[in-house]
Amino acid sequence: MSDALTALEGPADHFPTTPRDLSHVTFYFDLTPEDGEDRAFFFVKIETPDRVDDDLDHWYQAALDQIIARNPELEDASFTGAALKYGRDEEFFRLDGNAFDHDTAPTGRLVQGSQYKNYEGGVTYSYDELF
Repeated sequence: MSDALTALEGPADHFPTTPRDLSHVTFYFDLTPEDGEDRAFFFVKIETPDRVDDDLDHWYQAALDQIIARNPELEDASFTGAALKYGRDEEFFRLDGNAFDHDTAPTGRLVQGSQYKNYEGGVTYSYDELF
C-alpha cells in the first residue's frame, strides 16, 4: 500500500498534506546562505500531536515566527525547507512552491537530532510549546 501525498492548489503550496498524522517536522535553516556551502545549518524539530493539521502550509509561518522569537540568531538565516515525518516515512520539501516535488535535503541527507552537533546545532520543541 502506498501512502500518497496530496498537494492543494493555492498561493502557499510548498508542502503536501501527509496521508498520515505528522509525528514531527524538522525545519532547516541555512545560517550562511550567501556563501553557497552546506555546513552551517541549524535545525528546529517540532514534535506534533495527532490533532495538528497535516498540511504544514497552514501553520509553518506561525511556527517560524515563534522559532525566531525564541532563537533570534536565526533572524538572518534562510529557511530552506522542512522534513515531514509521518508513519514510517520522512521526506524533505524545499520552500519552492512545489508540494509534489520530493527534494534532497540541503545537507545531502535527512538530519536526525543526534546529528545536530555535526552542524551549528538544533533544538526540539513540542507543538504545544510554540502555540
